[in-house]
Amino acid sequence: MFTQRHFPVFPTIVAFAVLAVLCCGSAQAQQLGGPLPNLDPQEAKWYTAGQKMFFRLWGVKEGLGPVTTDGGCVRCHKSPVIGGGAARLSTYFGLTNPDGSFDQSYLGGPFLQPFGTVVPPSCTIPGEIIPAGATVEKRLTSPLFGFGLIDAIADADILNQVTFELNNYQADGIHGMANMELDYHSPPLLRPGRFGRKAQQPTLLQQVSSNFAHDLGITNPLVPLPDCSQGNCSINANCMLPPDPNSRNTTSNGPGILDLSHYERFLAPPPPPIPGQPGQAIFTSVGCIECHLPSYHTPTQVFFDIDLKGTQFGPSPSLSNQPVNLYSDLLLHDMGKLNAGAFPANTLITAQATQQMWRTTPLWGTSVRTVFWHDGKTKDIPSAILQHSPDGTGEAAAVIGRYKALSPSDQAALIAFVASL
Repeated sequence: MFTQRHFPVFPTIVAFAVLAVLCCGSAQAQQLGGPLPNLDPQEAKWYTAGQKMFFRLWGVKEGLGPVTTDGGCVRCHKSPVIGGGAARLSTYFGLTNPDGSFDQSYLGGPFLQPFGTVVPPSCTIPGEIIPAGATVEKRLTSPLFGFGLIDAIADADILNQVTFELNNYQADGIHGMANMELDYHSPPLLRPGRFGRKAQQPTLLQQVSSNFAHDLGITNPLVPLPDCSQGNCSINANCMLPPDPNSRNTTSNGPGILDLSHYERFLAPPPPPIPGQPGQAIFTSVGCIECHLPSYHTPTQVFFDIDLKGTQFGPSPSLSNQPVNLYSDLLLHDMGKLNAGAFPANTLITAQATQQMWRTTPLWGTSVRTVFWHDGKTKDIPSAILQHSPDGTGEAAAVIGRYKALSPSDQAALIAFVASL
């Protein structure tokens, strides 16, 4: 049913041809890249509409540009199936000044958009290059599986996990922190972030709108200002297409970001691991679960926005009362000096997270990944485990010490379990 709500409700605790088959039944829904089981008929329609948007390659007449990272969502999120991630890295840049201050907007930062656009008949807008002296950070493209379930987790449950870790994992030095950010509602609510490498986005719609604007250059109600090549927005009038092709997204309820958010909202997660593996018990005893929390659970009734006016749909049969077996607490943890990022806190790509803080990466889908870590620096699971504390610093130091003390066979069992997720 549809309800009018001015504040969200937070209870505490592939191809188009096969879409009709994938939408029906729990067995088919286990196929990676398919939708969640138990979709309401209206949810199935939204999923289909969003999937078309996701597959779409955009043009300048539809608002692409003036600079982009590519021409469509599907170009980056396609491994091992559509909706997944890729070994492709995103590049961010800014300028660290001599006095230690940081300019995230330096010559078009913080997003490097290497591709410009060509406006008919012959006006070319150049793509960006990394300017001299820039501070650079790389981040791996993330898979989108299960994003709707993550979005549905109650804020209170994430915040309760902060308290739980502080009270129970002091001996190991584990103490996750929520990256608190304002959401898009009016008035905005301060909520724990859950999307992005730094948990810098508190809602799925904000994550989608940021990608829509900064990767495709398509402005929308939540990100209304375009990025310009190297920060130069003095674009020749002959390069502008009147009226602004983005205006339908800027002045309306933002059909682009809403459609895309529905596709990601109903994209099924990877199937849970086979129970009873010996490595699962070792994963627990070593302490990996202290940050890689095996599961959250969504509230008994989940509602979600279907416009930007407060109208919601729900309770959702596909999102309500569901396990979220993501193997992450969604909190920030200090990963040590050698894992420090280049960008300081209080930027668009970090929010409140410091350089050494990173959100616990969900492990679901590890079985289909080929590179690991936030910047793709590790190529196998054993290397990724050791990268948690390569210099003995950071919150993971005690847990990694116990991992190193395991017998070779126990290490192999733990690795096999992680590889099955």
